[in-house]
Amino acid sequence: MYKINPSSYSSVFVIPTQIADRHLRLAGKAQLKVLLWLYRNPSVTADIDIISKDTGIPKDEIDDAMLYWIEAGLVMKDGEAPVQIQTEAPSYSATENARLQAVTSVPVREKKAEEKPAVPEEKKEKPVIVKPSIKDISMRISESPDIRSMFAEAQEAFGRTLGYDGQASLIILHDHYSLPPEVIIMLCNYARTIGKQGSLAYIMKMGATWSECGITDFESASNKIARMENAQNVWDDFRRLTGVENPKPTQKQAEYLEIWINDFAFDMDMIYYSYEKTVEKKGKLNWGYMNGILRSWRDSGHKTVDDVEKAGREYSEGVKAQPTVSKRETKPSYDVEKAVIKSRKIDPNKTKRGQ
Repeated sequence: MYKINPSSYSSVFVIPTQIADRHLRLAGKAQLKVLLWLYRNPSVTADIDIISKDTGIPKDEIDDAMLYWIEAGLVMKDGEAPVQIQTEAPSYSATENARLQAVTSVPVREKKAEEKPAVPEEKKEKPVIVKPSIKDISMRISESPDIRSMFAEAQEAFGRTLGYDGQASLIILHDHYSLPPEVIIMLCNYARTIGKQGSLAYIMKMGATWSECGITDFESASNKIARMENAQNVWDDFRRLTGVENPKPTQKQAEYLEIWINDFAFDMDMIYYSYEKTVEKKGKLNWGYMNGILRSWRDSGHKTVDDVEKAGREYSEGVKAQPTVSKRETKPSYDVEKAVIKSRKIDPNKTKRGQ
């Protein structure tokens, strides 16, 4: 039995209850250390060098740890507006509700006669992810040769001993997200090739995404990795041509590149040309706008920069050749922005993932 020493309360700082209620099972040691540092130093600039020195966490793991809390809504990047976090209200019985209403001083707004009672929407409860205990993991290792082999290969990919957090994470990927050991190892090895060796946050996030997308066998995982490698190769050229400083693309940027290269079948010339058109129109790099341009070119059957330029010339010449008409009847000249807007109106849902 353990309890808190009361004298330790002489100096305290506030921690949100949801950290204990929702994240103790899933958050790793590095993630919890980083968050404790942030709440202890709310007015100090969160410099990676300082955090690394104070917590003992390697610098390359801090960004991954931060990413976990950014996605949870507890941490935000400098310059971003705060986002309201949805908290789950406790549920009470009808008797308890009546009692609570009687003791609260908050007046209840009366319904207007014409208002119809709202029909409650059915909430889909997400399956609870239970982090296995040390005893559970030991039992799995002793009973399953596949699990033993997975841990051994993961340690080689990580370049270090696979501790409890790592073992528990891989078990969750296997049991909860239904990824077979060979796919999990492929994911670990890919993380090593892009400089995220042993990053549990990255591996868990990608594993969850693969599971949602149905990438749960060796063949589909191989195809996905090939797509991501193509995107990374193009990113290096894109950085060189545009001056973008990020050494690695963000997940959203990587998704765009995957689509442009693998689905739209565009080369670097077309991607860079769309970048030039975007900067010309918007004054800066805008990935969503670039995606709209490239999608409109794909839909029009343009495969090269010459195709796009030829279509522009033909459209302009066709407009000039038309007889003079009233202002209302005049057709607009070739405009990339109008083509982008038109393509979005065809199917607005496709703009979210660039399909």
